[in-house]
Amino acid sequence: MTEFTLQIEQLLTACSDPEYRFLLLEPMIFYGIITGVFMLCFGYFMRVKKLQIAALIVIGISALTHVPYKDARISAQPRMEQVYKISYPARMKGFNSNTEEWITSSWKFRLLAFAAIVTILIGSNRNRIGYGFGIATAIFGLFTAKNAMWLHYQDAIAYHPNLKKHEAPIDLREHDASSPSRVTYNPKRSSSRAPAAANAQSYAPAGSAKPLIPNDSGRIPSPELSPRSRPVTPLSR
Repeated sequence: MTEFTLQIEQLLTACSDPEYRFLLLEPMIFYGIITGVFMLCFGYFMRVKKLQIAALIVIGISALTHVPYKDARISAQPRMEQVYKISYPARMKGFNSNTEEWITSSWKFRLLAFAAIVTILIGSNRNRIGYGFGIATAIFGLFTAKNAMWLHYQDAIAYHPNLKKHEAPIDLREHDASSPSRVTYNPKRSSSRAPAAANAQSYAPAGSAKPLIPNDSGRIPSPELSPRSRPVTPLSR
């Protein structure tokens, strides 16, 4: 119970940090909108009014989540600039451009929330106007969820450069290992490893060896070996 309480306290403290708060809210936007759109389509297919109203509420709340998310992102941006402007300036540039895109796309989320609220007030199945608003909410919800997912992907590229958009070195090594018949030729490496010519190699003569000179018959005589004196022990009689 003590560990559970400590984890809750740490989570509450983390939620007060704007950098963690915008990371927590970002996936809730597109996951919530996608879930609400599928619930709405299923409610229309099954003709369940309560499910339609619940789906519209989920879509509206998920779209309005963009407001606290945008505020947390803007609040966390100055501190992130201080951290990454020296070590990873390109990463910080991508984050700033994504923040501007989130701010520019604010009208899409507000319009989606407005359409969901109007559909609830009119009634999704009361008349043609309510039915039309419901269909428009579902279509515009898919478009807005796609936009939110695209901006999330841009942030992922900024923080994870080894995504499939960029070819990682480990992918190249695995590809070469899977195809052993593929051999890359490097002329510089081959020339550096080529053996020297036979006539260019010099051999140092032995220290005590004499040069061999051919005799009159053109043959090189066998080298003369100097006899070595060995101690002789007489046999006992």
